[in-house]
Amino acid sequence: MADSIKRGTQVLQIKKFLAGRKPMKLLAEMLDGNIIDIRPQLDFSSAAGFIYPSVSKALEIKHSEVVPILESLFSEGFLEKKFFDRLLRCPQCQSINLRPIFLCPKCGSGNIARGRIMEHITCNHMGTEDEFLINGKFICPKCHQTLNTASDDYRSLGVLHKCHDCLEIIGMPVMKWHCLKCLCISSEDRIIKTDIFHYWLNEAKRSLLEFEIKPKPQLIKFLNNQGYKVTENASVKGRSGASHVIDLLATKDDGIVTYTIAIGIKVAGEKIELGEIFDFDDKAYDSGIHDKILVVVPELGREAENFANQQRIKVLEVRDLDAVLSASSIPSSKKKREKQPFKFKSKAQLIQHLQQYGYEVKEKARVKGKSGARHTIDILATKDDGIITHHIAIGIAESKEPVSLEHIFSFDDKAYDIGILDKAFIASPGLSPEARQFARRQKIKVFQVAQLKDEK
Repeated sequence: MADSIKRGTQVLQIKKFLAGRKPMKLLAEMLDGNIIDIRPQLDFSSAAGFIYPSVSKALEIKHSEVVPILESLFSEGFLEKKFFDRLLRCPQCQSINLRPIFLCPKCGSGNIARGRIMEHITCNHMGTEDEFLINGKFICPKCHQTLNTASDDYRSLGVLHKCHDCLEIIGMPVMKWHCLKCLCISSEDRIIKTDIFHYWLNEAKRSLLEFEIKPKPQLIKFLNNQGYKVTENASVKGRSGASHVIDLLATKDDGIVTYTIAIGIKVAGEKIELGEIFDFDDKAYDSGIHDKILVVVPELGREAENFANQQRIKVLEVRDLDAVLSASSIPSSKKKREKQPFKFKSKAQLIQHLQQYGYEVKEKARVKGKSGARHTIDILATKDDGIITHHIAIGIAESKEPVSLEHIFSFDDKAYDIGILDKAFIASPGLSPEARQFARRQKIKVFQVAQLKDEK
């Protein structure tokens, strides 16, 4: 149940962000390999100071629109990102066109020099080594005395800074930032720092995204063309009272039987194992749905495959699904469902109706059951709509009195032994109360007609 909720949440996230054309197109480009690593480029002409040219070009959008899309996709886990660089911005005009300047902390002048500082012991003059070095000799620029390098005439104070305006010896000048756009000078604590990132596809979501972007919409369109109404992430209340979420719920009423197909979608990095298949089958069983399709990426494990066969779950891997969706030979429904309930007065009308909906119809069909017994079904209607094959067993009973429980019980028993779950029964003139109650419990669609005429 937890896995189902987690997947439902993932799908809702995907639907939310893929509802916009731009995020969907970007992810499609990344899945196709046209865009792999989204890295920023510095651009002093842009308001942000950087651009993602590959994204803006692919989506045909302004540079300012790119980052919100990337960040939204990252926040939902579709993209990953890593620190790329840190930009410094002017607090006044937001420009990144800044240069550092170093100033004297005493007078604020930028006229400072860095070097080894010497002090003449005699006159206490301090200056850079370059100031003392004249024609290859150390001469004090203040008292002009020549310094003897072998004596104690001077001492070295180490590498420091000297302001040439106020002559202050500085341990560390003050660093500030000069904006080359608005000429504002700002201290370090006022500078705005912006981190920029490079992005790439979260590979853990690749399989799920690949399915959601292309095969899934194609599958829904295919089902719609076959006359099904499709609900995504359908909430269905089971017989146990529990609520279940079905990835795709396809329903169709052809006038004889209302079909409901539970379609589960299981996407994993490796083979899908028994537990996930059991969860899907359990939901379908509790919801009273016997037509089950499971779309799997990449494939089922052996135990899961055996269980799916045992539970009559049709399993489609994506390559199988591609073949189904691309099969142009599979016809769509020949006739749209009328809004009025289907009515007929003869068996010939009923058969014609079924044939108009694409069924292959056999009268007095002889079918071997699981028990080994051979049964005769009044009408057996079969239709392969390309993704699942439907069989309808139709029983017919005509009598002067309402059809008894024993008659409809015998029909249901034959259908059960044959393995047909979609059942309809034509009773003329009708059913007894006990038979009607049994038919309702066994989900047998009953048509009660006053007289079933045999029209030529």
